Amino acid sequence: MSNNKIVKLYRLTLATLVAASLIFHIAILWESRKHIAAGYGDFIIFYTGAQIVNDGKSAELYNVQTQNAYQAKFDVPQLEWPLPFNHAPYELFPFLPLARLSYPVAHGIWTGLNLLILAVMLWWLLPYVHSPHTLFISVLFFAWFPTMETLRMGQDSIMSTALMLAVFVALKQKRDRLAGFLLALGLYKPQLVLPMAGALLVARRWNTVRVFSVTGVILVLVSVGMVGWQGVLDFVSILRLMDRYSYIIFPANMPNIRGLLYDLFQTGNLESLLIAATVAVSAVLFGLCMYLWRGEFDVLDPAFDLQFSLTIVTTVLISYHLYPHDLFPVALSLILIFRYINADDAIHGALPRVFLFLLIILFLPVIPRYLIDAKSFGWGALPSLLLYVILTQEIFKRQRMIRAA
Repeated sequence: MSNNKIVKLYRLTLATLVAASLIFHIAILWESRKHIAAGYGDFIIFYTGAQIVNDGKSAELYNVQTQNAYQAKFDVPQLEWPLPFNHAPYELFPFLPLARLSYPVAHGIWTGLNLLILAVMLWWLLPYVHSPHTLFISVLFFAWFPTMETLRMGQDSIMSTALMLAVFVALKQKRDRLAGFLLALGLYKPQLVLPMAGALLVARRWNTVRVFSVTGVILVLVSVGMVGWQGVLDFVSILRLMDRYSYIIFPANMPNIRGLLYDLFQTGNLESLLIAATVAVSAVLFGLCMYLWRGEFDVLDPAFDLQFSLTIVTTVLISYHLYPHDLFPVALSLILIFRYINADDAIHGALPRVFLFLLIILFLPVIPRYLIDAKSFGWGALPSLLLYVILTQEIFKRQRMIRAA
């Protein structure tokens, strides 16, 4: 078969999968509309958390009984424990006006805002990619499972990813202080922000690190001011209790190193060993990522895009708590890698072939939902792990070429 025929076959296959994936996920979203309006999903934690603050009960934000009382108003079967709001309290500021509206209206507005954020992200990204396939890239953005899962659950992953993209844009524009400020705003999910902060520290981006640290301290003070010291103790108590409830924490369904190891060694007798193995593997992956950031970097060098992409992939792999919607930031890595592969100064080796194969895997419809229902979505870490491997290889290759030049 000629090369042109192979390319056409690949494009047809990928286009078919993307279309099927988009239709399948829209169908799930439509089928879930009544449950979404009733209060099923994760938006309830932001809505009830904002109601607690609006009612002047910020000090009780992390009180389990208070959260349960607010969630009991919904026509959702009550569990032995509420679905807890366990993020930093300052994250609730955008939700305060929404909490004054009815739940279905608030969820609808939040969905609309997320779609608007997606459009803004594409507006930033597409000119940078310089691709004639902008429409197809846009459809890819929406067809990917984590995108629709974020919309269905009413989660904050799109907002978190937009902040990460804003950090990338600020660094590209050499606005390091702004990058530090924007990165700190995402500390309501510290596990998704601290690896990037560590990378910028290793890279000696001192202005970024300083602003990040100062902004982080201010956000901590604002948060403590909102809930008080008793609220801080309640917050710690919630975090300690979460592992007891499988409907909140189920490691085998997490698409990270932790989930992958749980799916590989499904037994109740290896809990301590699995935790130790998770920490060890995560430390190795993070350490290698940090090693590749050492020293100064040039934001105009294509290697910067690869390093940024690698840090995002590393973040989702080593995050101790990760849910399907938390995979959405990897979309940035996919687009940046696509841009790199099609750039004139790219080093063409195994990366293009592996990346194109990976796209096929990532856009298989039905499979993600099947794995979640089977409580085995930890296998979803494999594509990210493959992405990690090819990115590290490519970065090492570029660094060797620079040293040899």
